[in-house]
Amino acid sequence: MATITSPASLWVRLAAVVYDSLIVAGIWIMGTFAVLPFTGGQGVTTGMPWYRIYLFALAALFFVGFWCRSGQTLGMQAWRLRVRSRSGDRLMLTQGLVRLIVAWMTLGLGLLWCLIDPERRALHDLAAGTELVREPRTQ
Repeated sequence: MATITSPASLWVRLAAVVYDSLIVAGIWIMGTFAVLPFTGGQGVTTGMPWYRIYLFALAALFFVGFWCRSGQTLGMQAWRLRVRSRSGDRLMLTQGLVRLIVAWMTLGLGLLWCLIDPERRALHDLAAGTELVREPRTQ
């Protein structure tokens, strides 16, 4: 029996983003503590180029890892959202990376595209060939 899903609305997407941003903030804090032994206990600043790349890599591992493994980040699980390829399959690594890079390059404003797209796809979904669906409640 096929699961009936519906396209995710902007408001549900934003709710999941809030959840996930709190998790990413925690990952960044733990990641910052992890580099302190390598800096001789000196604090790191956001002006250090390697530090910015490191923080981006941590967030990328979180998002792309969850999207490709299960189709859901923790925030998406809370709102019953799942990202999948247009054929309904799990994301390939390249799709996850394209989705992340486009979302960040548009500073998240690509989400607004789902307000005018008939299938409620954001710009990063269009670029990566993905869709974000809301799954029905389980009984």
